[in-house]
Amino acid sequence: MKNKVFIRALLATIFAFMLYSAGLREMNSAKINIIEPKNSKVNKKQTKEPKVKMPTASSSSSQTSASSKVTVEKGSKTSLASAIKKAMGSTASYQVAVQDLNNSARYARLATTSEAHNASGVLKILILATIYYQEQKGKLSTKTAIKIKKSDRVKGEKLLQTNMGYSIAYLRQAMMKGNKTAGNALLRKAGSKNVAAVAKKFGATSTTISGTFTNPPVGKTTSKDLDLVLKGLYQGKVLNQSHAQLVLLRLYGSRTKLTSGISGTIYSAGDSHFAAAIVQTSGHSYCISAWSNSQKNFKALGKAVNTWFNKNRS
Repeated sequence: MKNKVFIRALLATIFAFMLYSAGLREMNSAKINIIEPKNSKVNKKQTKEPKVKMPTASSSSSQTSASSKVTVEKGSKTSLASAIKKAMGSTASYQVAVQDLNNSARYARLATTSEAHNASGVLKILILATIYYQEQKGKLSTKTAIKIKKSDRVKGEKLLQTNMGYSIAYLRQAMMKGNKTAGNALLRKAGSKNVAAVAKKFGATSTTISGTFTNPPVGKTTSKDLDLVLKGLYQGKVLNQSHAQLVLLRLYGSRTKLTSGISGTIYSAGDSHFAAAIVQTSGHSYCISAWSNSQKNFKALGKAVNTWFNKNRS
């Protein structure tokens, strides 16, 4: 009996090592093409990002559509906001934030609600950012081993074994492939308070972390907060450029309903109600974040925003 248990543990370890080695080869061969702004209209003397005010129904600096109850933030590109409203329709409750990453003046932020909503999978972006931030500070390393606890385990998942240690690099890869047990282990190691603190460093003040992938939601956030995090990663804020690129590398190739209808280089994450992505296509880069009580219009939203950028080159 003991021999059978030993053999199963040995096979699991070999399998984990094979996947980890494959992940390292993939990471070494992958390339991130960050398109730097060429003709940015951003004032070079400006040292701080302009503060973004989340629209509310009573805000005097917003334009509100009485028919659809959608609040459009002042300064939003009218044609882009119109394309978003058309794609989302009039039946869903939603938040959408779109930002041209080459020109800070080109954006659209609109919503039917300003409150933070339950989120799980999309918060992997912040878990990754926190782990890499701690590596940047020398508190963790890629070789740091995390032992899987019983409380980390998600029913039905068999890849990771209780009381066995796995490297952070391997667990990151497993989490991004959908393993929730790996996500719980990384969240526990990073610390919920630390994840929320890193979110605030990006300017995401409405994001909270209170749950796990075992007992979702992991936390709450808004499309505005996700927009700030993605923009900050692209611009190398909070994380230095090399660690920010490692976060994006982990998001590379992931697809959501939001990006299912467009092509290009895409870094994304999402869950049943949220989706967030950086898109690089046809010589331009932008980020898009969205929440809705129904994702039925997310594909149309992604295509509408991409079409707008193709027609309106800066």
